[in-house]
Parts: sequence; structure tokens; C-alpha cells
Amino acid sequence: MSMMRVSNNMIFGQNMKRLSTLQAQLMKTQQHISANTRILTPADDPVAAARALDLKQGHSMNTQFASNRGMAGDALSLQERTLNSFVTRIQDVQTLMVNAGNGGYAEEQLRVLAVELRSIRDEMVGYANTRDPFGDYLFSGLQVGTQPFNQSATGIVTYQGDTGQRMVQVDVARFIPVTDSGASIFMGIKGMTASTVDASRNDFMMNLKIVDLDDPAFGPPPENYSYRLEFANNTPAGQATLQRGQGEPPAWGAVDWPPGTIDPVTGIDIGGTQIPINYTGRVNESLVIVMDGVEISISGTATDGDWAEFTPGEPERRDVFHYLNTAIDLLEGTNLRSNGGSTNLMLGIGALLDNFAETLDQVVTAQGVAGTRLKELDALDLAGMDKDLLFTESISDLEDLDYYKALSDLMMQMVTLEAAQKTFVQASRLSLFNLI
Repeated sequence: MSMMRVSNNMIFGQNMKRLSTLQAQLMKTQQHISANTRILTPADDPVAAARALDLKQGHSMNTQFASNRGMAGDALSLQERTLNSFVTRIQDVQTLMVNAGNGGYAEEQLRVLAVELRSIRDEMVGYANTRDPFGDYLFSGLQVGTQPFNQSATGIVTYQGDTGQRMVQVDVARFIPVTDSGASIFMGIKGMTASTVDASRNDFMMNLKIVDLDDPAFGPPPENYSYRLEFANNTPAGQATLQRGQGEPPAWGAVDWPPGTIDPVTGIDIGGTQIPINYTGRVNESLVIVMDGVEISISGTATDGDWAEFTPGEPERRDVFHYLNTAIDLLEGTNLRSNGGSTNLMLGIGALLDNFAETLDQVVTAQGVAGTRLKELDALDLAGMDKDLLFTESISDLEDLDYYKALSDLMMQMVTLEAAQKTFVQASRLSLFNLI
């Protein structure tokens, strides 16, 4: 029978190792309790630690997206408020132009309206050059440090920005524009130049109305065409001839019946012959001519040899400031209250009112787009709050400490350590010298 020798060194070594292990376990439990987590290092639970890391990264991204949405909302709110002010001033311009059409306004009063239009134009340029709280221009596209609209001493406004949109990521797969360029809001507005009229005498043109019928059957009106109506006499069944010209001055040419046109009275083919115009020559009756997709209404008392020349407006796409300058120039013109001048004034006001209506539509549309984006941000904020709660709960399930179990483990480890210490003390006193 073999015997193993147990030395004092062995006893001390084994007991010290055991005590160190128990103390380390006790200390780790205390650290878990003080940190309120069950995962201090990945070694505590590798799978849960890896999953918690993914969730924390997602939580961090969701928090950043919430911050981005706040910044985007501030920018869009500023744009919406600025455009609302712009819309108000456009409506003021429309009111002034309607007032300018009041036949009771003298030329001096029209010039007062022009002064007010200048003030509104300058104010609107200021709106178009709005900066955000960071000092960036709101409507300059991607060139945030460039003033988008420059105004010359003569009132001409030019755009210096670009057509880009600043985008902000507000969710994992959603980038939202937080600005629109001034080019897309204030420029490229559909409009028409004013129709113009000239006559053989100022008191001849009593009324003239030119309407683009926009009828596909006619096709687009010919560009740069003018029309001339010549009157032979002023009898109730007086005859007038219609001519069409192009260029400056126009090269006039007769307007003929289309080929194959049959006179309903005589039954004769009158195609290729000049169109006769029956004109009553009385102030209270109007002559309506439909030609090239354009309807022209004219009235007044004609005498032998009278003529009237009129040029329909041309379609164009310009910026709102161009239309404002056109309105100012129109109201500051001369001979606005002569018969011919009054007709041109009314034609100009009519065209400008249509242009400002198009301007209002374009700006209101941009304002509505900003409002739609704000509504989307609100929806994303609600979804983000739900995600935040889900992330928090999931991380808590993985990392949170079970206090009851931890405290129970702590008490058991303290008792175990205390028992081990007492056992060690008793074992360390064993000696043969005690038996002598």
C-alpha cells in the first residue's frame, strides 16, 4: 500500500488557489450588480454579446436618423414659411394689376402702382435669397455659399445657383430633399407676351381681344405673325380685307380661303381667293375673326381707309422677376389712356394676370411639396420611436441583470468564501508539534 505525502506547502497552495477562485467569482458578481448588466465581456455570453452589439449599432443609427429628421424638418419648415410669404406677395401683385385695369385710374395713379410693384419685387428678391440658421442660402441648389439671385441697378434679376437638391438620409433606405432650387420654383414659369395693337388713328380701336384657342385642330399659332385689317368703307355691310405678315416690318400678304372651299350661296369653289370680312362699323358690335388658332375680337367705328394691325402674344417661360419688371415697365409707359394705348394696356394687364396666375400655381405647388415632405417626416418620426422602443427592449432582454438571482449568487458565494477561509485557518493549524 502506497502513501502520498501531504506537505504544508501543498496544503497552503491548494487552499490559496481555492480562495482566489472564490474571491474572483465574488468580485465578478459584485461587478455585474454594480454595472447592472449580465454581460461585462463577450466571454460572459458570446452569442448574446454579438447580438447586443448589432442591436446597439442599429439603435445608434436610428438615433442619428431621428436627428437628421429634425434637421430636415427645420429646413423644410423654413422653406414652407418663406414660400408662404412669397405667395402672399404674388397675391398682392395680382390685386395691384387688377386695380391697374380700372379705367378710372389716371397715368399718375398707374405710376404709383408701379412704385409699389418695385417695392414688392425687391422684397421678393429678399425672400428668394433667404438663409438658413447655418448661413446657407435656401434656394441656391447645391451652391449653398452662393447668393442665388442677384439684382442689378436697373432691377434685372439673374440666377446664380444650380438646379441641385440637398438630400438628407432620414431612414435606412430613404433620402429626402430638404431644399428646392430657385430655378425650379421661381424660374421657367409658363407665360405669354402681351398682344399688341396699332391703328390708323387713336380713337379707332375701341376694344380688342386676342385669345389663343389652344385647339389641336389648328395646331400651334405661327410664330412672329402679325395681322392687318383694312377697311374699304363704313357702310353697315362694309368690307374689310385680312392680311397676314411676318418680320419687322411685316411683309403683308393676303389671307385666302383654303383650297376646295365652296361658297354656300353660289356653289362656286372660292379656294385660293382672298377672304372678305363683313364689318358693321358700329361701336356696340364686334367683329370676331378666327385665324391660325387665334380668336380676335375688334370693335369701333371704321372709316374709309382705316386699318388696324395686331400681333398675338407669344408663349414664353421666364422667371417671376421678369414678369414683375414687365408689369412695372407697362405701368410706367406713356399714352396709356389714349384709345390705342388703353387697348395695349388692357392687353398687357391681361397677359400679366395670366402669367402671375401661373407663377402662383408654381410656387404653391413647391410649397405643397415641402408640406408633403414634412408630413412624411412626421410619419417616419413615429416609426422611429417604435423602432427605438424595440431596440431598447431587445437590448435589455439580452443584457439586463436578474437582480434576484445575482443577489442570491452573491450571498452563496460570500458564505462559500467564508467557509473556505475558516477551513483554511483550521487546516493551517495542523502540526505534529501540537501533540508533543
